[in-house]
Amino acid sequence: MKEKELEDLTQRLNDLFSKLIKGIITEDEFKDLSDELYKRQTRLRYTIELQKGLHQRESSK
Repeated sequence: MKEKELEDLTQRLNDLFSKLIKGIITEDEFKDLSDELYKRQTRLRYTIELQKGLHQRESSK
């Protein structure tokens, strides 16, 4: 579930970046729109890695 959310966030960020490159949005608009997405992406990545680590730790006992 979290992996799917991470994929969706990454796709949204990629789409925003493409719009920036194509000149559809300005750099300021990109920053405003992407800031919260990057924060959520970072939290999700951390959560996923933490869960994987805890799972591996339990599996090795």
